[in-house]
Amino acid sequence: MNSIKALGKIVVILFLLFLFAFIGVNIIMKLIVGHRNEVMVPNLIGMDFDVAVKTCKDLKLYIEGIENINSDEFEKGKIISQDPHPDIRTKRFRTIKVAVSEGPEMIRIPFLENLTITEAKLRLENAGLYLGEKKYRYSEEVEKDRIIYSQPTADALIARRSTVDVVVSLGQLSNSSSQSDKWKNLLDQE
Repeated sequence: MNSIKALGKIVVILFLLFLFAFIGVNIIMKLIVGHRNEVMVPNLIGMDFDVAVKTCKDLKLYIEGIENINSDEFEKGKIISQDPHPDIRTKRFRTIKVAVSEGPEMIRIPFLENLTITEAKLRLENAGLYLGEKKYRYSEEVEKDRIIYSQPTADALIARRSTVDVVVSLGQLSNSSSQSDKWKNLLDQE
């Protein structure tokens, strides 16, 4: 009976020693071997896609552009987001998936010629643009308080939420001699 108890204790002790050795060796091997195979994920956000490819290549990582998105915040070709997130450890040869900026969404400037300022403002807002500075000029062709042309010109491409300046007609320029004759006639009538 004592020999069976002693044999049982020896088996339990050997099992526990084996278990501790197995776990210990695995942990030590992961620490030694695992870190040689892992790298820190770089922060690619805001980086040019071509520069990010080189950065990842140096770390033995791959990069894949999975989505192109219009962005007012990031220039065309810059990385907007990434997966996995930066500053975590990952295995080498892993692929980092990124979204790349297409730059701001471009809008065609609508034709504003011969519109009133109110009409032009509505047309611009419907297109995703804003009315900018108003300049006034005399015009022989365009009646007073109507738009002569826009700057940039109609049909040009411009970033969404940009402003478009307009030149507004003051009407026809009257001759100064006829103007003085008009005042003289008015004074004569009194």
